[in-house]
This record gives sequence, C-alpha cells and structure tokens, in this order.
Amino acid sequence: MTLVGPSLEGKKAKMHRLIQVVGEILSEEGFQGLGVNKVAKRAGMDKVLVYRYFGGLPQLVLAFSHTVDFWPSLGELLGAEPERLNDLSPGEQMAFFFKSYLRALRRRPATINILLWKFTENNELTKQMETVPTRTALEFFEILEKIPEDRDLAAVVVLMFGAITNLLIKSRRQRFVGGIDLYDEKGWKRIEDGIDLLLNGIFPDKG
Repeated sequence: MTLVGPSLEGKKAKMHRLIQVVGEILSEEGFQGLGVNKVAKRAGMDKVLVYRYFGGLPQLVLAFSHTVDFWPSLGELLGAEPERLNDLSPGEQMAFFFKSYLRALRRRPATINILLWKFTENNELTKQMETVPTRTALEFFEILEKIPEDRDLAAVVVLMFGAITNLLIKSRRQRFVGGIDLYDEKGWKRIEDGIDLLLNGIFPDKG
C-alpha cells in the first residue's frame, strides 16, 4: 500500500527525527556510544523503525552524513557568486575553497566534535562518514580549469584538509596553537591569511 497524505508526512518526520538524534549522540558520545536502542529511546520510537526506514544503524549514520547539518554542500562552499571563481588565479581558487571549508565547519561545532571522535575510532560506522566529504571536495575541484598539471594537487589537498581539520579539532579543547588565539576571530583571520599565503605560493599566477 502506498503511503499518502499524513502517513507519508509522519514517516518523513520520524526519519528526520532519527537522523537528528544520530547527530546528537555522535557529537556527545562518539561512535562507541551509538546504538539502535539508544537512538530509538532518545527519539521516542520503537527500534524497529530504524530497520524499517533505513535498514540498520550503518545506513542511518550514512543518511546523517548526507545532511547539511553535518557537511556543507558544494553550493555553500561556492558561495553566493560561484561564477566569480573563474576570474581567480589557481592559488586564489584553492584558497577560496579551503577558507570556505574552514568557515563552514566553524559554523558546525557538532561536526567538529564528530570528527574528533572519528579520529579516535575506526569501525563500520566511521567509514559511513567518509563518502560525502570526499565527494564534495572532488565536485569542487572538478570545476576548476586552471590548476597547473605540474603541481601535485592531490598531495596539496590532503595536506590542507589535514591541517585545517586538525586546527578545528584543537579549537574545541585548546585556545592557543603556536601562539594563535583560536577563541578570537583575529586568530582565525591569521589562519585564513596563512591559507592565502601558502596556496598562492604553491600555485602562483603566471598570467
């Protein structure tokens, strides 16, 4: 029987609530604290709905990873005027992306908490969180046309992602890193200026 009207809306609301609860628990307790019974209890539902709607806990975690509450969309990273990207030099394009990534995750403290837990755990559930971040980055770099072929883009991307993510995680528990105040916007402005300096140096404008 096809669900219509209130029944369909009720299902969507329950699915949304289950996804929301997964994010809350992951942020607070990490992956080891996550279980079907705990999710169902906090959501106020029978655990059978986790299996009925998603197939199981890994699939529910995967569904959460696809939400913008967890990870910024390509549209968010591109900003309000994505066409302006074509006017930037390779270094400016790269810096634009990583500064957008930095700002987007700073707006998501729960995501930073989850990344912290993810670094300390490695299991089937943590692997569900890897697809969307990787895909979003690939989608961004696929639209770039000016990156020089004599530069190892993959290596630069891995290093930048690692450095920025590490700083974001440290900022949840540590105020100063290398003398830079991560509790102050001036400190983050210094980080962004550093991103500009590094990437414009690696990918200089030869035009």
